[in-house]
Amino acid sequence: MNKEDSRYYEEVVAQKRVFGGKIINVDVEQVILPNGIPAIREVVKHHGAVAIIPFTDDGRMIFVRQWRAPLDQETLEIPAGKIDPDEGSDLKEVALREMNEELGMTTDNLEKVTAFFASPGYSNEKLTMFKADKLKEVEFKRPLDQDEFLNVEKLTLKEAKEQVDAGVICDSKSIYAITYWELLNAK
Repeated sequence: MNKEDSRYYEEVVAQKRVFGGKIINVDVEQVILPNGIPAIREVVKHHGAVAIIPFTDDGRMIFVRQWRAPLDQETLEIPAGKIDPDEGSDLKEVALREMNEELGMTTDNLEKVTAFFASPGYSNEKLTMFKADKLKEVEFKRPLDQDEFLNVEKLTLKEAKEQVDAGVICDSKSIYAITYWELLNAK
């Protein structure tokens, strides 16, 4: 639905960038609500990201273990990465880049599963999810980002669900991937 057809449209009348960073920008917007009353919105602007649901030939899923400063804990997550501002619109290429960097793997069998907004109440970050199988090692592995430290782990569905229960797998994209995996198994 476009804004002209929405009864809930909020008109932005002023906008100020309060933070400009490498990954996000933060804007404060003054809006006029549908009832004419002004309000303030704090909006995180993000270039978007891709995530990969990678299945091994022996029926496991690959996760990466890493430290997440905002959570102050170690997590297990499916491989993912941000879309750089200078990258084109071929998100499959971005996903293959991330698979190469984080897993040292690639595939000829990459299929878009879905796309969703991570937290639309305050951010425009759109996450596009891909399923990957028939994985193979890359000939030339790209280095991890300079600030990236991770280990690769292959889990069964049972092990992954145990890690959700333990709070180690705790992010929406990875929990979505596990739910998707359960649905595939149910078919």
